[in-house]
This record gives sequence, structure tokens and C-alpha cells, in this order.
Amino acid sequence: MSSSSKRRPASDEARKRMSDAKLALYDVEAQARIDRTRAMMKTIQEEMAANGGIYPQNKGAVSAAEVARRCSYHPGTLHKERYDGLRQELQDWIDALKGVGVVGRMRVRKELAQRADEWKELYESLVEVHRVTETDLMHEQARVRELEGELGRLREHLTQHGELKVVPVRPTPKD
Repeated sequence: MSSSSKRRPASDEARKRMSDAKLALYDVEAQARIDRTRAMMKTIQEEMAANGGIYPQNKGAVSAAEVARRCSYHPGTLHKERYDGLRQELQDWIDALKGVGVVGRMRVRKELAQRADEWKELYESLVEVHRVTETDLMHEQARVRELEGELGRLREHLTQHGELKVVPVRPTPKD
């Protein structure tokens, strides 16, 4: 080996600077991950609000692992000591979501079935109203035809009797 290809051993001061730089970079990345997680929590809440209180992805299941997946990091990351506060914040948020929204595969399935039943009831009641309205319309159309026939007979009666003079019973005062 040539002398130029040999690495010089780093001094203790250089090792300390490299270690500090790595820790600083790790802190920046950790804070960015925390910020992304909080932003994703807000996004998920907005998606649920826009979808009638149901989380539209992952079959309705919201979990710390789902938030991590959406933020593009491994769910195991949350189990590091550095993220204890975030993990607790995330768990409190999920518990709060369960109180106001429909969260979880089974609950979503039941909620969707219930909503489908409600829509079916509404549809069936609208069909019944439509049938009644159609029946009323046909009845009124028959009545219109009947009245048009009567009007035709009355006009024919008038034409048969010629011009009739109508004289007022009370004379009108002349100005």
C-alpha cells in the first residue's frame, strides 16, 4: 500500500466535532419528523371531517403506525426514547379521535352499513312519495280531460243557440 492511500487516524478533537455534527443533524431530522407527524395529524382530521367523520384510508383504522406510514417513516421509530413525548401525544390524539369520529375497521364497517340502511330507507320513502305523486298526477290529468270535454260541450251548446242577448237586470246609471 502506498502512503497516500493510508488514512490518517482522526484526533480526539476531530472525532468530537464529527460526533457533535451527527447529533446536531439527528436533532434536526428528529424535529422535522415531529413536525411532519403533527402536520399529518391535522391532515387526517381534515380528511375525516370531509368524509363524515370516517377516516377514508386504511379501511378506517387510525393508529400510530398509520400516521408513521403516511409520514414515510418506520413505525418502530416512535418507540425510540427520543420520541416518547410524540408517541404519547399521538396516542392521546388517537384516543380523542375515537371519541368524536368513527375510527377502527369494525366501527367503520358498522357505520357504513348503518348509513347504507339509512340511505335505503330514504330511497324507499322517496319511491313511495313518487308513486303517490304519479297517481295524483294521473287523477288530475283525467279530471282535466273531463273538464275539457265539458268545456267543449258548453261551447257547442253556445254555438247551437246562436248569439244570445244579455240584458242587465238593473240598469246602469248614465253619466
